[in-house]
Amino acid sequence: MVLEEIKEKIEKAHKVALFWHEHADWDALGSMLWFWSVLEKLGKEVYYFTPDHPSRVFDFLGVEWKISCEFDYWEYDLLMFLDFSQYSRIPVFAFWHEDYFDKKEKVIIDHHKLEKTPDNALVYCDSESISNCILLYEIVREWWKDLLDENIATYFFMGLATDSWNFRYDEWEQSVRSFRIAAELLELGAKKKLVIDEIFRSKSYRSVQFMQMVLQRMQKIKMTVDNKDINIIYSFYDEEELEKYWIDHDEADYGLHVMQDIRNDDLVVLLKKCGVFINWSLRWRWDIDCSELAKSFWWGGHINAAWYKIQSCWYIEKDVKDMMEAIQKALKENYQKLLIW
Repeated sequence: MVLEEIKEKIEKAHKVALFWHEHADWDALGSMLWFWSVLEKLGKEVYYFTPDHPSRVFDFLGVEWKISCEFDYWEYDLLMFLDFSQYSRIPVFAFWHEDYFDKKEKVIIDHHKLEKTPDNALVYCDSESISNCILLYEIVREWWKDLLDENIATYFFMGLATDSWNFRYDEWEQSVRSFRIAAELLELGAKKKLVIDEIFRSKSYRSVQFMQMVLQRMQKIKMTVDNKDINIIYSFYDEEELEKYWIDHDEADYGLHVMQDIRNDDLVVLLKKCGVFINWSLRWRWDIDCSELAKSFWWGGHINAAWYKIQSCWYIEKDVKDMMEAIQKALKENYQKLLIW
């Protein structure tokens, strides 16, 4: 069984490199921090790498000094990818260095739908889980229950609460699983108030101003597919505007969460122009698999949410127009294939 093989690999390794994907979210950070705590308790030598600097919204955790944005390509016993599976999520480390990564033993634990996985990797995936931290907690509870403490429980709770956006976006059996695990984490001492206060109640004045700008640009498209009315809400920004407001991409996403709460919306799309690329964030409220919708692009994600990256044409207005037309076309041509049930 793959989980037993993963456990054996972890326990045999001494020097471990943990990777955090570019533009990482709270679930990825929670996954990394819990593994840091568990592995160090197991006596491992642990190192942490991320392609870009963590957002300042993570500052309250006090872990910046542990994380490096430059990879050293040393002789690690084991590489671990948590909350992602593809080299494309760590491009500045992996591109032109595929030989190094392919040869190394790797463990991947992820809740996104997998396509091709790297060579020489043991992979555990559950794409039905709303949070990667849920998978990790279930594994740790089974293998190393005695190592759980309030800090590890807090990291797990952080990933669970944020990927469900404070338990608002988990549905059906996901909710039962999420709330059951949340209760266990609170019993272990997870600092719920810290997570809620720092993540959900601590927006800066400038980030709220930026959110206002994003919402002012918001547009709505109404379309009908297979006799079903679909409402698409979208907006956009250029990363140069982040400098004007002195915020980062994580703070800029507050507008996305507000758009998700608009009544009768089906699909929410936020475009982010980042240099020569356009990053799209997709959120679907009901019965469409977002990851399937994003598959025709450079994509990643799961049922409830997905993203994709494409080359920009340099004119953001044209990028918005072209990609909204592409999304509508994909819905019209593949709607039945995109349905979850």
